[in-house]
Amino acid sequence: MGLPGALGSLPLAPIAPEYGELMRLQYAAGLAHFGEVLVGDGETLSVLDGLFLCVGNRRHHLGAARLRALADANPSRGPLLRLLADIQTRDASALRRVLLHQLIGLLQESGSRRKASGLDPAEAALLELAVGALPVLDARQRKDAESLGGLWQQRRLRAAARALDVVGPAVVRADPALAHLAARLGRRLGRCDRSLAAARAAQDTEPARTHYLDALRVAADDDTATRGLIMLERPRRPEDAPLTARLSGDRVLLAWPVPDGRSWRAVRLTRGTDRPAVVPVTAPAPGARGTAVDQGARRGTLVRYAVFPLLDGVPDGPPLVSAPVLVAPDAEDLTVTDAPARLTARWALPPGTARATVLLHAAEGPEPGGKVLARHDAGAHEDTYTFTGLRPGSYLVRVVCHHSSPEGREVESAGARAAGVVHAWPEAVTALAAEPDPEGGVRFVGAGADGAEVRLVTWSDPAGAPPEGTGLPTDALPAALPWAAYGTVHPVAPPSAFSGLVAAVAVRGERAVVGPAVRVDIPAPVTGLRGLREHDGQVRLVFDWPSDAGSVEVEWEQAGARDRSRVSRSRYLREGLRLPIGPAAVRIGVRAASRHERPGGPPPQDSAAAAPAVDAAGTTHPTAGATDSTVVVRRAPAVLDLPGDVVVSFRLVTRRRGLARRATAEAVEVTVTGAGAGLPGSSPDPDGAGTPDTASHSRLSDPSDLPDPSDHPGLPDLVLVGRAGDAATARPRHPEDGDVLVRLTGAELAASPRTVRELPAGPLRPPYALRAFLAGRHAGSVRLEEPALSTLVVR
Repeated sequence: MGLPGALGSLPLAPIAPEYGELMRLQYAAGLAHFGEVLVGDGETLSVLDGLFLCVGNRRHHLGAARLRALADANPSRGPLLRLLADIQTRDASALRRVLLHQLIGLLQESGSRRKASGLDPAEAALLELAVGALPVLDARQRKDAESLGGLWQQRRLRAAARALDVVGPAVVRADPALAHLAARLGRRLGRCDRSLAAARAAQDTEPARTHYLDALRVAADDDTATRGLIMLERPRRPEDAPLTARLSGDRVLLAWPVPDGRSWRAVRLTRGTDRPAVVPVTAPAPGARGTAVDQGARRGTLVRYAVFPLLDGVPDGPPLVSAPVLVAPDAEDLTVTDAPARLTARWALPPGTARATVLLHAAEGPEPGGKVLARHDAGAHEDTYTFTGLRPGSYLVRVVCHHSSPEGREVESAGARAAGVVHAWPEAVTALAAEPDPEGGVRFVGAGADGAEVRLVTWSDPAGAPPEGTGLPTDALPAALPWAAYGTVHPVAPPSAFSGLVAAVAVRGERAVVGPAVRVDIPAPVTGLRGLREHDGQVRLVFDWPSDAGSVEVEWEQAGARDRSRVSRSRYLREGLRLPIGPAAVRIGVRAASRHERPGGPPPQDSAAAAPAVDAAGTTHPTAGATDSTVVVRRAPAVLDLPGDVVVSFRLVTRRRGLARRATAEAVEVTVTGAGAGLPGSSPDPDGAGTPDTASHSRLSDPSDLPDPSDHPGLPDLVLVGRAGDAATARPRHPEDGDVLVRLTGAELAASPRTVRELPAGPLRPPYALRAFLAGRHAGSVRLEEPALSTLVVR
């Protein structure tokens, strides 16, 4: 026969189902043909009458066992070598055919001699001569020729017939194996066509189903049989469909009941097209439902799905069919929120949506031909719309997306739906004003909010505060100001300093409407006010500096004259606060000054005359004495009633007795001098405690109403205490630290400027020590002058 006769016919198609996996592993290994992995140094391949490895003059057949041994010895190429062993096991002539097909393709390419390495040189030269007489396949023909083995194994005979048409009759005639495959394919397709003809001629469903299944068992990809079974098994009502198809964005999610051990094929049938498309199926877990996700459905198309049970990869029963699905995704995340007389809808359109229509229906929902209460055409980038002027009640909002079909038609989605309720919201506060009271505090008054509760609140972030007219749920409001009240007769004030924006919110049940606001500044109160007289006629004031205050204002009323002064915090801490009062009685008031108040602002009794008005838009008008639109609220000053400078003095009246003519104290003479005979003040302390009149009062009446200090007697008690014997080494420290020798009440002292009282004779035996104390509620406002210490301590 010679070499040409020994070479035989050459293959133009591998006709191997594993060819696709083989090419993947081959390319991953960087091989021009799989023979390169079989030869080592000094070795060549022979393909004349099989697949042999030549070493010198010896030839070794490459069977499945040898290939697996090579795989074990070369782990990096193990997957490829094991696949070659599997092909050899299935068909002993398949590997030679596949290798020749690859070598022919390499030799037909220009400059490809290098790629045929590893072949016996004599056989390589002969193969090169033989290839010149073969037809040359282009890329498409080669791809379809290489797919024939897999298509035949999967019984996709219609696809195999289309691949043979692409390969062409000249190529089929040049390859006897390919011609044999084409003949077998023709006979099987003939049998399939006869089954289809019988199915179309059948009068009943059952015979037609049987013939269509026979056709699919022959040609598993026959489109006519697939469509025929889908039409036979389609559900009469959508809810009866055993296969559920749900649109999720641009994907269609499929689910169906799966008996254990079954495998399935899912297909999509699109209206207007003839060929069903295969949908990848996820292998179900035991006992779980079958699922598939179709990401290839085009927008604007009407599709129907079917899943076929398979046996050995071939349909083995009627399919489960879904109801038709319009691939027109709806808007997502549709929410509806209500506000006074309006509903606000928010949504997210699927990417690529041209536009959307927002529809408002009554609560029972849209019906065919039903009335649409309102509509709005939204653009592609619009995601919110508000329906206004609505009465309280229930509504339904629909957002319909408009998509373009492949033919250019506009297709509407079913419409995303969300219910909304317009509640009876409270009437908003239309105006708010803060009116400072002349005696301290502020009244909040306004208009609107009929039948609703009005809460006064402050927002934690004034810059981000909701605008006037905004509807909010009640639980979204900040806590009401505990000290503030709306519409009360009596003024209110916080226990400490306050400066901020006070907003009025109308509340009814679970809903609230934001109203206007006014900015208010209320300084902190002055506490701990005390007054100490000094010898030069001045009074030193001591108090706790009010927090956040930059200065305080001091006013005093004395003998019908009134004056005031302002002292900064730094000066008070550095120098203190002294007033040139003199010995006369005086009433002093101290209050913190607002930072928003000009030093030349009005006095406290005039502050109410300039309270700002606030309209519905929240516009405030500043008070006189204020540096901006802030309403300055002047607190009632802390008041100190300081009596005239009253001095109580005493001396001991002595008499010399006995041979030694020692002076013995027999009486005490008490003298009261100063501005007026008594102290201002007031009625006796209800608690009977010794709180001095120098303590600050909670409020200050108009100075014109103050009583004259001399009109109200109020001197402290004088208590003379003595300590005799060994205990006289130190003077008494308080009224109970010794024996009380004399007690003169304040009334007795006020009755006469000079009072003499005899001393009891018993306790005063040397050594002794005497000391006088002022006691009672007015003790702190009267000075006590004692005689020389030598007259009070006798040893």
